[in-house]
Amino acid sequence: MFSKSRNLLGTTSIFQDQAIRDDWRNRQRRTSLNGGSISGIYPNRKDSVSPIGGGKTVPLHQYTEDPTLAWEMLKEKRPVKPVRQMRLDTPVKPDHVRFVCIGCTHGEQMDLSKLPPGDVLLVAGDFTSCGLPNEVHSFNKLLGKLKYAYKVVIGGNHECTFDDTFLKLNKESEPKEMALKQAMLSAIHSDSKGGISAKELLSNAIYLEDNVIELFGITIYGTPWQPKVDNWAFNLSRGQSLLDKWNMIPTGVDVLLTHTPPLGHGDMMNNGQRMGCVELLNTVFKRVRPKYHVFGHIHEGYGCTTDGYTKFINCCQCNENLDVKNEPVIFDIPVHPHTKQFYVQNVKKILKRFQKKN
Repeated sequence: MFSKSRNLLGTTSIFQDQAIRDDWRNRQRRTSLNGGSISGIYPNRKDSVSPIGGGKTVPLHQYTEDPTLAWEMLKEKRPVKPVRQMRLDTPVKPDHVRFVCIGCTHGEQMDLSKLPPGDVLLVAGDFTSCGLPNEVHSFNKLLGKLKYAYKVVIGGNHECTFDDTFLKLNKESEPKEMALKQAMLSAIHSDSKGGISAKELLSNAIYLEDNVIELFGITIYGTPWQPKVDNWAFNLSRGQSLLDKWNMIPTGVDVLLTHTPPLGHGDMMNNGQRMGCVELLNTVFKRVRPKYHVFGHIHEGYGCTTDGYTKFINCCQCNENLDVKNEPVIFDIPVHPHTKQFYVQNVKKILKRFQKKN
């Protein structure tokens, strides 16, 4: 929340108007309602990653608009078992890639000493309070201090300046919302100078938005969308709009990084309501079958579960009160030592190749 005083825009704060400040605080308050171990050892699969959009798609669920009811119908067929998290002091092996998962820090100060060592940092969105350039600069500076070979980041509903659709001004918007968007656009324009977008300020990370990257021979797909709650970034209506995004996920990716949880895994709020997406659950369970599905968004859902094949990780660091209380989550995937050595030694070349391609 904005319980702590902070000037998000420096001398040109968008919260000088008390009405806008209260409206934004209320938006945050409404949204923030929102026995094995993770070993990384898994059977070799014969399937490979198919082209985007390839593979069999799943149908819409009849109760897509009511996730709590949909889960009551599906829970007997979609197993959910608790998973014991790896100890953060587990040594990193030369024949394994260590992934460190964090999400939903909301621009709060992080204790870098509490981040465990690893090879790939995964950030599941909401690393700012609303995506203002100074917040992105600050997070990018933090990423530059971290010694992970690769940092993979997706946006979340709080990265408002990353979503071009959200920033579009239309006559149907409420006056407060118009003022907010105009202030954000002004902040981006005054900060970028050269006309670069807010997401391009993440120079110390690989930013994924409905695309895939291969690291250490492991495929990672990232997507920021979630079911619409209030008017936030990367919001889509439940049903076909979201399913169209999930249909873009390649079949057979190893690690799926989303902002929203799937239905039934790390998606329950304190009031007992489910907030996950049933189409995402069915896409993961029936078609994509990743080894790991990493997400955030629902702070109360922090922790790890499995359906017997995919490991589901809600890595929200902030609790429901927006206090950074939860530890990062780690997991390992085995690779050949020579493969790991190659990717560690050729970080700049691999990043340059990814940037050129995208």
